[in-house]
Amino acid sequence: MNKPLTPRSAAKRAAMLDAAQVCFLDKGYANTSVDEVAARAGVSKATIYAHFASKDALFGAIICRRCDDQSEGMANLPVPEGQDAHAILTAIGLRLMTLFLSPEVMGIYRMVIAEAPRHPELAQTWYEAGPLRGKQRVGEVFEQMKAQGLLAYDAPTIRVVDMFISMLRGECFHRDMINLPANPIFSVDSTVKMAVDTMLRAYGPAIPPAP
Repeated sequence: MNKPLTPRSAAKRAAMLDAAQVCFLDKGYANTSVDEVAARAGVSKATIYAHFASKDALFGAIICRRCDDQSEGMANLPVPEGQDAHAILTAIGLRLMTLFLSPEVMGIYRMVIAEAPRHPELAQTWYEAGPLRGKQRVGEVFEQMKAQGLLAYDAPTIRVVDMFISMLRGECFHRDMINLPANPIFSVDSTVKMAVDTMLRAYGPAIPPAP
């Protein structure tokens, strides 16, 4: 078991991760050296290797830290009693889009895509710590909504969540991912609205027939 870090060591580790993230986002994984990270962090190369066994381990630690931040951001998704499904799904959709399009999250996503063929273990770490945990949290919310009669579906919850997230990761997301100018037809608000409206048409609660 690893010993807890002292406050000084924790601060030094955070500084190294901050420096490495800047270097990786600026130059890419392959073009970043441990020497450059050490110089930016103001530590020796030996200090970096005292905390991280390799450049791969350093990159993996950055991914895990960012995924932990994402998970914290997903921890308080709203499921208030008395709100309708449209309001709750809209709030979730806007929270997810803010997360997907944040520069740091997008930068790490691009790096993972670029490095996945050479470092599949990093891609696996990123997926399990980030997207999968996020889907699981949204799934918990959907199941609460289903229990409250706000959603009605027979498919596995993970498939319903996947459909919702896939609609959010559309034109707006992909244009941002490859640095194309935004298309006003596919704004964040319109993307969320279309996804929510489609979800409610497919899985909204059945309206009982009039007597």
